[in-house]
Amino acid sequence: MGNAMKVFVSYSTAMDHIVALRLQTLAAVYGLTVYVPPATTRRVATPELSDEVQQKLNESDVVLVVMMHDPAVSAVSEMNWALVKGRLLIPIVSPLVSQQYYTRFQPYFVLNPTDPSQTEGEIVRFLAGKKQAQQAKTALLALATLALGLILFSSESE
Repeated sequence: MGNAMKVFVSYSTAMDHIVALRLQTLAAVYGLTVYVPPATTRRVATPELSDEVQQKLNESDVVLVVMMHDPAVSAVSEMNWALVKGRLLIPIVSPLVSQQYYTRFQPYFVLNPTDPSQTEGEIVRFLAGKKQAQQAKTALLALATLALGLILFSSESE
């Protein structure tokens, strides 16, 4: 087996850190290496990324964004970085998030709480068009599906 795909999980706020950590745990099952920035990075109001975060972004193949609330400045910086570096960016967004935070990141996937399979289908079609190995696509889809479930789960528990 080749090198494990490296996924950087960007998340909105310190409150969403728990969801990001759950994703990290679940992703290990699919052989993905996942980095979740420390919650402290969501409390600073600076767009500057720490050296550690920049290094992990540089090493990552994919940036999976879990945006459940209007994001911290650092989360937006991470998405901008992914765009500039040409990384595969998968923003999964709650309908509660203001559009100004994600519309320039194309494509983005807004979770439909009444029909999450619609969002999942959009992600499937998006990944199908990418030039990644089938194994990587399967793992990414699994991760995206888990993210959808976790966002739904956490929004119901708020």
